[in-house]
Amino acid sequence: MPKIILEDRFTIYQKIIILFVIGFSFLYAISNLLEFDLNFKGYILVIVFVLCYGFLMAFAFTKRGFAKINSKLYRASFVMGLILFKKHIYISEFPKIAILKFKKSQKLPWFYISKPDLASDFNSFEVNLLNARHTKRNAILDLKKQKNVKPTIEFLTSNFKLKHETYSPRFRRNPRRRR
Repeated sequence: MPKIILEDRFTIYQKIIILFVIGFSFLYAISNLLEFDLNFKGYILVIVFVLCYGFLMAFAFTKRGFAKINSKLYRASFVMGLILFKKHIYISEFPKIAILKFKKSQKLPWFYISKPDLASDFNSFEVNLLNARHTKRNAILDLKKQKNVKPTIEFLTSNFKLKHETYSPRFRRNPRRRR
């Protein structure tokens, strides 16, 4: 099964939120349960909470990428090289791909008194499927690192019948009406 693992699914701040804010309830329950003399049901409950927190940790450290399964394209989330989640991407009506570069900004989650609206600017490289005339586009993945653009294009063009082109839509003019 050909696959390409590109980059982290979550930012560092999002990982902290997932592991500590959401995972706090599991850690709190585990620590409270371990203070008591546990019976069989108590140990089972501790094991369930540990497994839930382990799944949360695996989810926080997932990576994004693409996979080819039975000649179909999937956007996938990987944990240690194994597919955790996948979503089928329909490419039948989109024979071409293009990478569009956007300048984006993300608000920072902490507050500075001197700059209350502080945001972080970054470039985003959006992988798009295009129809033949480039009039319809379907964004399938956002990349944050430019070094991942070339391997993505190579993977998609070599494993599927997709052609890489520069985005330039060709709209048809309406013919003039005769009176």
